[in-house]
Amino acid sequence: MFVVFGIIYIAFFTWFLYGCSANYHFTKFIKKGGTIENKSDTIEVTRTIKINGKDSVIIMKVTTECPQVQIPPTRKEVKYKYKYKIDSLQTVRYVTKWKLKETVKTEKAKSNPWKWFLIGLVVGVVLFFILRFVFR
Repeated sequence: MFVVFGIIYIAFFTWFLYGCSANYHFTKFIKKGGTIENKSDTIEVTRTIKINGKDSVIIMKVTTECPQVQIPPTRKEVKYKYKYKIDSLQTVRYVTKWKLKETVKTEKAKSNPWKWFLIGLVVGVVLFFILRFVFR
């Protein structure tokens, strides 16, 4: 039993060590649309050297080009961004429609009070004269 597990253990780690290489994954990344962006970064290198029995620290600043990998978005990320964009557009559309309705209501409400007062006054005067002549 122990021998079987030992063989499985050795087989697994040999497969793990001799599996896909980094070059394989890098070419797969390039095929799927990944790009490499070169940016210059400053790296500090610190060395400690003994001079005449004393420790001296030497700091050198080296500017190198370190490639920064840009990963393309996955299908789920693209789908989420599109859905969020559509949802936000629908929300903006609804809010503008609602604001337009509210402004129309407020404009109507602002123009109505004097009109109804004058109509009531005219109807009251007419009823007053009609009832005055009827009951005379």
